[in-house]
Amino acid sequence: MTLKVSGFSSTAASYKIVNDADSDENVHTDVTGTSGNIYQIDISNGGGTNTSYVKFKLSSGSAIVGTTEPDMLLVCGPNTSEQYNFPTGLAFSQLTFWATRNGETTDATAPNATIVTILCT
Repeated sequence: MTLKVSGFSSTAASYKIVNDADSDENVHTDVTGTSGNIYQIDISNGGGTNTSYVKFKLSSGSAIVGTTEPDMLLVCGPNTSEQYNFPTGLAFSQLTFWATRNGETTDATAPNATIVTILCT
C-alpha cells in the first residue's frame, strides 16, 4: 500500500492529488478527509493479461471488499492507461476506493500493477 495525498493551490481553487502506486483490494477510506469534487482520475495497468477494475464509494461510511456495491466502477485494460475526466466535478462526501481484477461486487482478487491518481478539491 503506497497511498500519498498532497495538495496545491491555484488562483481558482485548492486541489489535492491522491496517488496509490499499487492499488489493490485493500480499501482506502476517506482519503481526503473531507468532501469535495473529483476532476480527473488516471489509471495505469501494467498487469499483463488482467483488467483492473477500480471501485469508488463516494458517500460516507465504510466499504467492505466483496460486499460493498461501488457508486462508480472504472475499467482499465491490461497494459494500458485510461484517463477519466469530470469537467464540472463529480461530488463526493467521502472518497473511498479499491481495485480488483474483476468487475463483480463480490470480487476480492487483487489486480496486478495498478496505479490510481485522482485530482480533486
